[in-house]
Amino acid sequence: MGRKILVTGAGGLLGAEIEGLARARGHRVLPLARAELNVTDKKSVSAAIKGSGLDTVVHCAAYTAVDRAESEPELARLVNRDGTQNVASICGSEGVDFVYLSTDYVFDGTKSTPYLPGDLPNPLSVYAKTKLEGEKVTWEVAGPALVVRLSWLYGDHKGFVPAVLRQALTGDAPLRVVCDQVGQPTWVRNAASAVIELLEARARGTVHVGDKGECSWWDLAQEVLRLDGKDRPVEAVSSGEFGAAALRPSYSVLDLTETEEVLGRSMPSWQDALRDFMHSKNR
Repeated sequence: MGRKILVTGAGGLLGAEIEGLARARGHRVLPLARAELNVTDKKSVSAAIKGSGLDTVVHCAAYTAVDRAESEPELARLVNRDGTQNVASICGSEGVDFVYLSTDYVFDGTKSTPYLPGDLPNPLSVYAKTKLEGEKVTWEVAGPALVVRLSWLYGDHKGFVPAVLRQALTGDAPLRVVCDQVGQPTWVRNAASAVIELLEARARGTVHVGDKGECSWWDLAQEVLRLDGKDRPVEAVSSGEFGAAALRPSYSVLDLTETEEVLGRSMPSWQDALRDFMHSKNR
């Protein structure tokens, strides 16, 4: 028998994918987008969870504008820390399993090998700091909990990959792409599938989810254009030259070993996942 799952932030990239895949796997899903549930309003959160017969809350609601968070730290913290505390605390008091979605950006990038779940976080940006604060309040107030760190998500209309495809349609000047940040691009469908399998396995603690392998943003842009048949030059620029408001780790690849042991399978390579994503768009 499937679980009864509430998904916060269900209108977003990850929330929508989790909703669809969870339904397909036989779970009952209550999807609540931001307009339907403001996680910063504890009374609303309480009304949505208490007495609802839920088994699990998957908390996808988040402030995710990495650069804008530098000028809106209070709002980022209100959503990512305080909103998480509201949801996690009520799950804890109601005996509902809680799944918190975090980020590879909680790490500072000083390693040169994939980050283990137990490695010490040291976030560089406001966004990353508030997401780590969300992890901390999860452990303080939730009952049985699962924290899933995700890396470089993209999907149909959001993320780096669709942005490259859109830019490739405008003019013929080289695309300027950062070459000194290395991570693991992850198709949101694969991330959502892994999250659902982990909650079905009643996994606990902190785990890492992503497609396998690593590349720079520049490498990823090159591969996107190759698969799309676009002959558009890509200019490699440093993070400093690009000039984004928020600092990002130069290396944020996540070690997937423990996750793959729980899943009983390997995650696909980022190259295979990207090819499958491009194929799904072109069908």
